[in-house]
Amino acid sequence: MDKNAVKTVLCERLALANIPYQRQGNQVLTASASLMFQPQAVILRKPGKAERALPYHKVRISQLLLNLQG
Repeated sequence: MDKNAVKTVLCERLALANIPYQRQGNQVLTASASLMFQPQAVILRKPGKAERALPYHKVRISQLLLNLQG
């Protein structure tokens, strides 16, 4: 998947799951985590955890949703 496809599908799934989120440019923010979309990878940030960079070809939407839910 490319960057725009991941961002679009992820926001659709967040809306379907009734998870409140904000989209600010290349970032998607929820109460428990944030994602930053860079040219080569998605950066996952969670409080108290190490930052993770996920290349787009390894991104699993279901796993991102679990991380964004809490």
